[in-house]
Amino acid sequence: MKRALLIGLLLFGMNAQANSIDPIEETEKTSMHCHHKAEYYAIRADLTDGKITIKQAQHKWQKFKEKMKKEEAK
Repeated sequence: MKRALLIGLLLFGMNAQANSIDPIEETEKTSMHCHHKAEYYAIRADLTDGKITIKQAQHKWQKFKEKMKKEEAK
C-alpha cells in the first residue's frame, strides 16, 4: 500500500512539474497584450479628436502590428 501511494505521489509530482507555466513567458504575453491595448487606445484617441483619418488610423495599426511581430520573433 505504501509503495502504491509513493508511486502515485511520484507520478503526480512529475506530471505537475511538466505542466507548470513559465512565469517569464506569462509576463511577456501580458506585457505584449498591454502594449497592444495602449497603442489601440492612443490611435483611437487621435481618431476621435480628429487628428487623423480612418485610413491613417488603419495604417498606424498595421505598422504597429508588423513592429510587434518583429519584436516577438527576436
